[in-house]
Amino acid sequence: MGQGSVALLPRLDGVAVEQQLAGEDPRASLLARTLTEMGIANPCDWQGGVSRYLLDTLERWITLHGSEAIREQLSLHATLRSNPGLYGSEDIDPARLYVAVEADAAGYIAIGPTVDLLKAVHLQLPVTFYRLLIGAFGRWARAYDFQDALERVEMWKEWIEGEENPEQYEFPDVEICIPAEMRMEPLDTEGLRDLTSGIKDGVVRRLIQAALDLDHVSRQLNPPEISEETREALMDCNPPLPALLVSFKPQDGVVAAFDEDSQAMLETEPEPSFLAEIVPADAASVQRAFDSLAGLCETLATASRLMTLLPGSQEEGHQRGSSH
Repeated sequence: MGQGSVALLPRLDGVAVEQQLAGEDPRASLLARTLTEMGIANPCDWQGGVSRYLLDTLERWITLHGSEAIREQLSLHATLRSNPGLYGSEDIDPARLYVAVEADAAGYIAIGPTVDLLKAVHLQLPVTFYRLLIGAFGRWARAYDFQDALERVEMWKEWIEGEENPEQYEFPDVEICIPAEMRMEPLDTEGLRDLTSGIKDGVVRRLIQAALDLDHVSRQLNPPEISEETREALMDCNPPLPALLVSFKPQDGVVAAFDEDSQAMLETEPEPSFLAEIVPADAASVQRAFDSLAGLCETLATASRLMTLLPGSQEEGHQRGSSH
């Protein structure tokens, strides 16, 4: 039979049955549009809200750059927000957003067994390996190690100068736990490569190569620079929470100093571990921020893979459980 003069209704298969108009921050809408035009955001991720769309895009970007490996050893989270600080109530720049990454807890490694393994090959190998690890990690996130512990103990001792009974105070003995090899000069890159070429121990070779890979990955991009206005907004904040704690033994002076120090880390709002500024409508600004976030993630993922190779890592466990 013919259809006659009836009106045909369009099919709505696959179309959301409910649409919402939300009072989203205009900057968020601009950023969503820019990310979509750049191909970083996928329109298929749209679930009816700008904020959810941005967070899904951020999560997918982090996953693309190594989040699975990062989670094996480290605990951090990323956010998009309108202020550089976590508790800021007023926008310092109404045209800017921020990508922030913060540590939830400090990943943990006891590097003493690695020092013992490496010094049997060459006395300068432990400090060389250590400098590569801490240097690469520290370019992107905070690592708490014996240098931090020494500085903290020195500060505590200064605080009690002039008190009547200074002997009543006890401080962690950090000096005694530092292996002598850690006070040596490290090998340069060429010397390290020459030495590595002659090493027959497969475990040692993998460790050195992993450290060199980490150093290389950490230098591929530079951490983001932030404006003077943002620096001023963070002026009263504590240092970033450590994303990694490195000691020599599970209960040495470094751990003791960290445990004491961590009691005050949240007394004042800490700076983010990573902060990138975004001008939402500026594709170049958005690209720089997301590239920097990729650099952070790839460095942390490479560091996490190296941590699984360390002697004793399975016995000690990949997290110390030292939440801040």
